[in-house]
Amino acid sequence: MTGPTDEYQDLLDPRRKQFDINFAFKHRASLLPEYQYVTHMSNADIKNMVLKSRRLKHTIEEIVACEDRTENDVFKEAKDILEEMAHSYSENNIRFLSYFFAKIFKKLYGHIYVNKAGLEKLRNCYRDTPVVLLPTHRSYVDFLLMSYMMFEYNLPLPYIAAGADFNAMKFVNTILRKAGAFYIRRSFGSDRLYWAIFTEYVQILVMNGEAPLEFYPEGTRSRTGKFLPPKRGLLQVVVEPFMKGRVPDISLVPISISYDRILEETLHSREMLGIPKPKESTSGLFKASSIFGENYGNITVHIGDPVSLKQMSIVSGVDRSVHSLAPRFIFSMNAQEQQFVQELCLSIQLMQQRHMVVSPWVLCAAILIQRPGYQTNIPTLCSELEWLKGVAVGLGTNVHWPAGRTVNAVLDDLLAVHRDMVIVNGRSLSLNVPQNVQTKEEVMEAAAVCIMLGAYRNQLMPSLAQPALVALSFCGMKVATKDELFSQYQFLVSLFNGELTFHPKTTVDDFQYALRKLQNSSTLSEMTCQYTITPSGEKLMTFLCSLLQPFLLGYWFVCHYLLSCPPLLESVTPRSLAKVIQSEVATSIAAGDTACYDILSLNLLGNAISSLVRLGGIRKSKSGLTLIAAEISKTADKISEYIDLPDSLVNKPSTKSKVGGPTAKL
Repeated sequence: MTGPTDEYQDLLDPRRKQFDINFAFKHRASLLPEYQYVTHMSNADIKNMVLKSRRLKHTIEEIVACEDRTENDVFKEAKDILEEMAHSYSENNIRFLSYFFAKIFKKLYGHIYVNKAGLEKLRNCYRDTPVVLLPTHRSYVDFLLMSYMMFEYNLPLPYIAAGADFNAMKFVNTILRKAGAFYIRRSFGSDRLYWAIFTEYVQILVMNGEAPLEFYPEGTRSRTGKFLPPKRGLLQVVVEPFMKGRVPDISLVPISISYDRILEETLHSREMLGIPKPKESTSGLFKASSIFGENYGNITVHIGDPVSLKQMSIVSGVDRSVHSLAPRFIFSMNAQEQQFVQELCLSIQLMQQRHMVVSPWVLCAAILIQRPGYQTNIPTLCSELEWLKGVAVGLGTNVHWPAGRTVNAVLDDLLAVHRDMVIVNGRSLSLNVPQNVQTKEEVMEAAAVCIMLGAYRNQLMPSLAQPALVALSFCGMKVATKDELFSQYQFLVSLFNGELTFHPKTTVDDFQYALRKLQNSSTLSEMTCQYTITPSGEKLMTFLCSLLQPFLLGYWFVCHYLLSCPPLLESVTPRSLAKVIQSEVATSIAAGDTACYDILSLNLLGNAISSLVRLGGIRKSKSGLTLIAAEISKTADKISEYIDLPDSLVNKPSTKSKVGGPTAKL
């Protein structure tokens, strides 16, 4: 995609030509597609069905038998939980919101593109199966946009799984609840009563098929521009009725939402530095009204092909007959089914990734972040932008390049949208950060904009991560055999398993596909299973290696720090350890040992610690963290094969205060 094409239509175009009040009060009922086995139920009917369910009755009996409580007491708690959770969908509320959202979206965005074929396929699948919408999650705008889009195109509005944080926002919580949002706690672990009510409520919504269910597989917004590892909990609840034959099939619809500029970009970068996000509140919402004076570019929504749960289970060889004699009201999924759901989550996420669209600003961010001091000049940036657009599209990146626009004109538009991030002085361009920082405080101040820039760069990962892993697998050499490359590639996959998305069953296929893409772009040549970097491909291979270099440096820094620690870190959690290492990184940047602000990200540092846990370098326990120095050293040495480490870091001991004895508290 190099610009808006006939495959996409602008969601806002009709709104700029018609009165918003007419749009809000348009006739919809007879135009909505309907599930063939639909069960129409009021909000009160759904609640009564949950409260009278065998699942809840069985759970209450178990709690009464195990705890010193009466049945009436537990049932009252169940009613309170359900009242806190349940939606109260109202068509009048939807019309009220659609009027205001039309005005808000027109003010914030130039265009909102939606693929036509995806809309048509979505409309058709509503008649045959219950539908579950699975969008990407980068902004709070996501769920407002989804409902607005369904209203515009005369499709059923979804029931939306929303975090309980929003329930604390007076007035707003009621509006969202009446728009179809139901509130679930971020975690409810072993709370059997809450789990039973949540499971029954969600499964009733799905099986009735009156409206689609919408939730985010990532669980929360990604603050980094990368995809978060998918969470399988809610998808397991959706899949279980199908496994037990309570519904013939379910259509899962992956949806990719791409933003030119993220509304919460500043908040996200500050959160990655450890600055807590503001608590959701109604007053905070009104204070955010300053956003209406900003330009947020465009949004592109790609509705993917519906995925049949029935077909996926057949392909995976799932045996549903094991549930034939089991009570349907007791939640149960065996190991095979849990593995199926986990792989289904990854498959859905990979489908989302294939249809993400990047703005030219993402290419600019990738170029600027690799320049010394985050500085360049306009002619050089234009030249590099044109080159990167060509190679990125050739490697499968969907670049939203405005049709018929020159590179200079596109860059002018980008600088208008992202004017707060950069400083333009004549023909020079630099990131809007303090220069010559000398203290940790100055480093953290400068880091916010650098982390923000990195989040845009990270949007290239879905399309370029695999070729970048192959590029790194050469380990600085120009020639390597296929087996040598695959051995190095496998290590990188295991190292970055929480950083990037990998399907466990397609490692070999992914590697071979990335090799072919690099060959097709004339970056690599092959003869008798020996691959050589071509002279014309050296620039691209250098760029691809640089794309992942900050992550490798961050992972190495974590290893380097841990090797200076005692073997037992008592009362230390991965989260608190990441904060301590972040402080060490800030000290190194202030001292001039490195200029890589990316490795200040708590997300990156946390992923590095998790990676060491998986690789056997760290063992977690209730008492703290146990460090296995041999494994950590082995990982650090391996990482050093892929990148050139700054001498000032390699030879510099940690500046943290050493604590004597076999244990230490951080």
